[in-house]
Amino acid sequence: MKALAVALVLLFLCGCGDDAPAVTDRFADVTWQPPPPGVVTRVAFGSCAHPSQPQPIWDALLAEKPDLYLSLGNAICGDGVGAQVVPFSEASMTAAWRALAAHPDFSKLRAAVPVMATWDGHEFGTQDAGAAFEHKAVARRMFLDFFGEPQGSARRARGAVCDARIFGPVGKRVQVILLDTRTFKGPTQPDPRSKAEKEAAGLSGTMGRYVPNMDAATTLLGAKQWAWLERELTHPAELRLLCSSVQVIPDQKGMDEWGNYPRDRKRLFDLLKGSRVRGVLLLSGHVQFGELSGLKRRGYPLLEFTASGLTYINGTSAQVHNPYRMDGPVGQTHGGLVEIDWDRAGGPRLKLRAIGEQGEVLLTHEVPLRSLGG
Repeated sequence: MKALAVALVLLFLCGCGDDAPAVTDRFADVTWQPPPPGVVTRVAFGSCAHPSQPQPIWDALLAEKPDLYLSLGNAICGDGVGAQVVPFSEASMTAAWRALAAHPDFSKLRAAVPVMATWDGHEFGTQDAGAAFEHKAVARRMFLDFFGEPQGSARRARGAVCDARIFGPVGKRVQVILLDTRTFKGPTQPDPRSKAEKEAAGLSGTMGRYVPNMDAATTLLGAKQWAWLERELTHPAELRLLCSSVQVIPDQKGMDEWGNYPRDRKRLFDLLKGSRVRGVLLLSGHVQFGELSGLKRRGYPLLEFTASGLTYINGTSAQVHNPYRMDGPVGQTHGGLVEIDWDRAGGPRLKLRAIGEQGEVLLTHEVPLRSLGG
């Protein structure tokens, strides 16, 4: 018994237990800007960056003077990329986070703009992983430590990285909701088709891996996160940026997306319509290209702006048919920008833009705020 007690103490001190708290803050030197104090008029967002590559995109986005930046996943590659995949370890993940913190281009963003973040596979620890991943609690602790989440916060107590905040005064409130599409994610259903059959359907590479999982017990968000989301949607706000690391509306690629979990996808649409939530704009990443998708379901219009590929692009996934596509695809590195003209005659209006590395506009779309949901 004494030996067992000693072993448990050592396990705790090493921080190797599933939910072991960090004994020392390995990212204490990583500083962040405080939340925006006033009216929010510009929100930048993006996903899919590699710390080993130059990141000139930050100069282009900072030139737009955003009030807030939303990191929607794959900000690091702690598990390696392509043929260089490495097994999960605290050492490899720490090195990846430290590389991001030290990146001279990313450091410009940290010094200038408040950041909110959720994760995707490369921060989680392995591509396409979910609830069954044995190291998820360690990865979650490191993620929250890096982004400066206070010890003992409500966010840490959720056992996930989902987060929500409201910015601005009454009449100009922006609610940011960051979903966690990893922690509670159930098993995917492999696509049984042959490689030739998939290619004939226009699917190759990372496309065509999965088909929809119709099991009633399989979920993407999990019961606890669903309950949390329902509560968050009761808070009043004029604009709600509902953020998912993976795409919500497009469901044709057979890769990591809400389309693999059609019951949860329908539940989300039903929740938004049933709650009569207005001013909802979906933001997403993951796919390594940009596009604008729209869906009108039983009189409830939804718009999804995907910006993915801060430092790398996947031209193959951009070519997969998306019946919901309204604009795009954007096939070069870019970030997304949501601009809110609160004082526009006739009511607030949004301008959505994909910004390239040289500041060029690669996609643009304007929409009245009142037309979103409700």
